[in-house]
Amino acid sequence: MLKSHKLKPNKVLVIVMLLLLLCTYVALYFNMHMVSKIVKLTTVTVLLTFYFCQLHKMANVFILTFLVFFIGDAFSVFEFGELSSKLSKISYLGSYVLLICVLLGKLKRVKFEGLVTVYLAVVLLLNSYFLYILYGVAKNNFVDHANLLIYICHGIVIIALTYFSFAVYLSRETAQSITFLLMVFCFAFSDVLHYICGMYVYFWVFEVFEHMLHIAGLFLLYKYVYDHHTNNYSDKRIHLSKYGIPTTEKLRQIPVNLS
Repeated sequence: MLKSHKLKPNKVLVIVMLLLLLCTYVALYFNMHMVSKIVKLTTVTVLLTFYFCQLHKMANVFILTFLVFFIGDAFSVFEFGELSSKLSKISYLGSYVLLICVLLGKLKRVKFEGLVTVYLAVVLLLNSYFLYILYGVAKNNFVDHANLLIYICHGIVIIALTYFSFAVYLSRETAQSITFLLMVFCFAFSDVLHYICGMYVYFWVFEVFEHMLHIAGLFLLYKYVYDHHTNNYSDKRIHLSKYGIPTTEKLRQIPVNLS
């Protein structure tokens, strides 16, 4: 009976996410940067509150990951000089390392064979080349060697996280692996936009997408953790194009007139 009264993450959670994204857009459109940062900071708190209202357990690695994300967001809001920016980036770097640790157990069951090996080799080479090009362009913009080191480590960890998540997806192609892969893409593109706005050219639309992708990544992390602890997923293979689009045989048979 209690189970039927639990909030469904695919319903209420989507509404909450849309409200946070809307608040972020409005705040940045009217140049209220502090409000957008506070919305970004409260996202982890909202997600954890929402989670523990439904479940009473969470693996330590996931709790630590959310906590490190929260610390990174806190340092980006309460700025007290250059040190806070470095601590924020280091915190995000630590959260990505924890996500890699989550993938390590799944990589043991990954079979690198056939086209999977070719795809992974191409992805690794392209990402490495892309990082090398960015390093060559950005190294002259760093006066502080500590920031340059953080930037290099950040790029290496993001590439490793993307590579491993893509490897798990190609090997298994389950709903969980797709969720994790989409989450990694959100965080990766959010960080790229952050560096573009900070080092090259600032455009408020870029900052909007940066914050939105970060929030979307946290929500996908929530979904991954929730499904992991409720076993609300299947090991059945699912194509990326069908992810999140439920349908039935009856719906497929409905004729559609495009004329």
